[in-house]
Amino acid sequence: MKPVVCVTLALLVLVGSSLAGQDSTKAKYDNSTVYLEKVTAKPGEHFAVKVYLFNTDTLAGLQVPIFYRAENINLYCDSLSLLGSRCEYMMFNDVKIPEGDKIVYFSFINTIDPKQFIDPLPPGDGLLATIYFTAPKDSKEGEVKLARGMIEHPHISYTFALWDKIGGEVNSTFEDGIITIKK
Repeated sequence: MKPVVCVTLALLVLVGSSLAGQDSTKAKYDNSTVYLEKVTAKPGEHFAVKVYLFNTDTLAGLQVPIFYRAENINLYCDSLSLLGSRCEYMMFNDVKIPEGDKIVYFSFINTIDPKQFIDPLPPGDGLLATIYFTAPKDSKEGEVKLARGMIEHPHISYTFALWDKIGGEVNSTFEDGIITIKK
């Protein structure tokens, strides 16, 4: 085979595999999406709900308030872990679990010190956080929806948002999760 043909074939293979890689990571969503797993637990159990992020944009930060309210089912949010999270390396992280409000809030910012630079989060898909709950022993059966919300505050915006490297909000969605309590 002539060298020009070999180089052309090699380039075609590289471009083809590059495009194939893009197709294989084709968005499971149309834009950046925070999504939660669906979990079943029994009364009296301590259990985890994993929160994931699929992002099509490079992200410098995000904030996620999650409400877990149900009229007949009482759950307690024990803690939130960033261990193994795609964002655990970021310079700033904030977690709030206001007692009695049935809300868990967390946020990340890659860099807050102008003397240091932490890389923003590249596009991808993976674990964002793990939320730990307890269903009391006297919990009734049913479903608790985990939905995005907004925490009221007179001076700070605690709404669901993802932003890019220059601070612009990116097109994003939140896919609700469900906790099913079943005996």
